[in-house]
Order: sequence, then C-alpha cells, then structure tokens
Amino acid sequence: MAFVKRDETGAIEAITLTPTGDKPEVVDPTSGEVITFLFGGDPQEGAQESWITADLSLARVVEDVVDVLIKKKLIEITDFPIPAQQKLISRRGKRNDYGYLTELFPEDEEDEE
Repeated sequence: MAFVKRDETGAIEAITLTPTGDKPEVVDPTSGEVITFLFGGDPQEGAQESWITADLSLARVVEDVVDVLIKKKLIEITDFPIPAQQKLISRRGKRNDYGYLTELFPEDEEDEE
C-alpha cells in the first residue's frame, strides 16, 4: 500500500509508505500513475514500466500461492531459507496492518484477473 501527496494540479508530488498530511490518499503501488511518477513520463520507458508493473503483480501472485500452499499444509514456512521467511512474514504483517483498507477500498473485478 502506498500513500500519495498531490500538488495543486492533482499530479503526484510525493509517495510514502505511511499516511501523511490531512487527507492521505491510498494508491495501488503498481498503478501506471505511480510507475510514471517513479520512472518519469518518457514514452520510451513505457516498456520498462510495463515490465515493472508485471513484476509487481507477479510478486503478489507468488505471495498468494505460497500462502495457499502453507494453508493446505503442502509446504511449511520453515521450508524456505531464512531471508525468504523473513520477507514472507514481513509482507504478511504489512498486509495485516493495512487490512482495514481492503474494507474501505474493495478490489474491482478487473483487479482479480
């Protein structure tokens, strides 16, 4: 989850991982607008943005697959190397910390494809 600060024209001015300001706006960190802010608006970078967006989406899919396999007891968290365990546990904690946001901003059917 990411939060943005916008300028007077509505363009992204800053991105943070924690809410700041009076009205923090939650954005999907894989959105085109965020990727464009991070990597610039150069049309030649469109392919790079596409790859980054795809990688971020795939990372989420892999995380979900790991969760399903653990829930079905097909693998255990201890089957992974320690650094991978730490990353998985950290991500799970962050998801839980921001779980209330999923109730405020439910995913669209398009996001599930």
